[in-house]
Amino acid sequence: MAVKTGASAELRLDGVAIAKVRDVTVTYVRDALETTGIGQSDRTYAYGIRGTTGSGTLLYDSTDVATKALMNRVLSDSTETNTISMVLDTNLALGTLTGSALITQAGTTVSVGALVSVPISFTFSGKPTGTF
Repeated sequence: MAVKTGASAELRLDGVAIAKVRDVTVTYVRDALETTGIGQSDRTYAYGIRGTTGSGTLLYDSTDVATKALMNRVLSDSTETNTISMVLDTNLALGTLTGSALITQAGTTVSVGALVSVPISFTFSGKPTGTF
């Protein structure tokens, strides 16, 4: 069994790899819809709609075009979505999740003696595609 590490993974914005990524998380959520009928003693549920969100921490690099584009995206008045891809292993065809997403948050964290980091959040619009 091959274990994946962050060394072989990357985050892409509109097809361009972001140079320095510390961590990325993608979360899938499906609503639970209650289907309990009158007279039933126990609650029953069915799957509802799905939502996919993500967050991550980038390491700021003023020479990296994709990192700066992502940060400036939040300041932009544009209403277009971006394509975000999380690639688990750049050496394999499998393990990539891609979708149309809105960059909902980007910030900057500066600490004395530490790297400048950029926490980000994004929300996929529609169903992401990919295989694992």
